[in-house]
Amino acid sequence: MKASNWSVFKNLFSMQLSNYKKDLFIIFSGWIVTTLTLVIWLAFKNAGTGANQENLSVDSFILASAIGISVIRNCLFNLVKTVYDLKTSLFLEKIFSTKISKTFVFFVIMLFNQFVNLLVALFMFAIAMAFPDQRHSLSNVNWTIFILGFFLLAISSNLLALIIVFTTKKYEWASVIANIFYFFPMFLLGLGIPWNLLEQNKPIIIIGFLLPQRYFLNIMASGWAGDIKMQENQFTYHGHYWIPYLIAFVLLISFTIAIFYILFKEYQHKTKSFSRLKGNANHRAIIYNIKNANSIDELNEVLDIKKLTIEIKKKKKILRGKIKNEKE
Repeated sequence: MKASNWSVFKNLFSMQLSNYKKDLFIIFSGWIVTTLTLVIWLAFKNAGTGANQENLSVDSFILASAIGISVIRNCLFNLVKTVYDLKTSLFLEKIFSTKISKTFVFFVIMLFNQFVNLLVALFMFAIAMAFPDQRHSLSNVNWTIFILGFFLLAISSNLLALIIVFTTKKYEWASVIANIFYFFPMFLLGLGIPWNLLEQNKPIIIIGFLLPQRYFLNIMASGWAGDIKMQENQFTYHGHYWIPYLIAFVLLISFTIAIFYILFKEYQHKTKSFSRLKGNANHRAIIYNIKNANSIDELNEVLDIKKLTIEIKKKKKILRGKIKNEKE
């Protein structure tokens, strides 16, 4: 990584960390909710008696399900909120009016999100290891498949979050859609309700097939249970264990193509339009100041929102005038 890119990287990463520590809602929803659900299931595992014993037992891959749901919460819902804040505050519009790579900026944003996601996953894993049966299950884990499912779910959730952000005009709608993609998997993919109960209800299973996270979670679960061919836990694939891998691959490719198209459409024409206006020296000055900022305060000063709003409105007004004159 070039020295200039490293400076931008450090400042963007530090800014996100500072904002993250101040957002108690994101911390609570990303760390506490899923962990508490996991602990309750593990603490009261097999609590039934007699005929109800089987109905109340949790799946052998309950920890994988919990970690998977935490991935969705952190990499999808929380990223939607973070990027939408940056978008509505015009942070992205200003930084993209410079020549800083859009890909690099989103790489840093997603990398920070993945960093937090990994910390939450390790935290949940450590909590689960307090239970003897979970420590015993480690001998059965196929770590390659489990980790593969984990990272595929994390990346696909990030991409889906970006698609939601840049295809909705209001945060309220983005939040509703993100919550749907969180709460449905929470209750229909093996955490809120054990999978052995879900399989008894065909309509719920059919709905589950419509959730893109299902396939990544099934890969994680099969790896954790050491059942990669899904013979014991078939997840209603009827022995065709290759199905979730194929669909997961298709979804990942589709999300990637979609977000590149959306971002190109969202910012490319603005970048070309701004490049025709006077003041490119100002943009180069902004880039220089971002690269050489030594603190969050300095970075915020460079990206002052009030000045940004006035600047962008003026440039849009000039651009509209130029387009009008060309048409006449």
